[in-house]
Amino acid sequence: MMKVLLTGLMLLCGAMLAFGGGRMLYRAHASERWPTTEGTVVASGVETLRSRRTTRFHPEVRYEYAVGGHTYSADTISFGGNDTGALPDAQRLTHRYASGTKLPVHYEPDDPAVACVECGGAGMSSYVVMLGGLAVAGIAGAGMVDMVRADVREKRRLKGQRLAR
Repeated sequence: MMKVLLTGLMLLCGAMLAFGGGRMLYRAHASERWPTTEGTVVASGVETLRSRRTTRFHPEVRYEYAVGGHTYSADTISFGGNDTGALPDAQRLTHRYASGTKLPVHYEPDDPAVACVECGGAGMSSYVVMLGGLAVAGIAGAGMVDMVRADVREKRRLKGQRLAR
């Protein structure tokens, strides 16, 4: 029973990863066809992320825009990912989108709260997450099928032993 629960959990986690990565890839490419509106950068800076071994730099850009009389706020530069890791790259991005800068914002027509300012480029991380999730889900699914087949074989074997007596 524990094997089935663990395999089911692996299957669920793999499916969730695949869905998340796939959704980012879809949005990265679909955003090229989304309508645009003018937005304004309200905050721009570099966030320093420290861990035991490394220091990384993440550009933080928040912008506001209006669609259909409603004002929205977002911080997605692109669905391909904005985490540059290097300070000069993060600074270059935040200088391009300095506070007060007017910029075209691409928004999802069905949900204007989902927006970006750079379209099309899907980051490698989205592909890795999606394909990794598919691999985990595939392995878990194959394991689940193998467990069911083994259970059916065992039941047949036991039934054959009872009939032979």
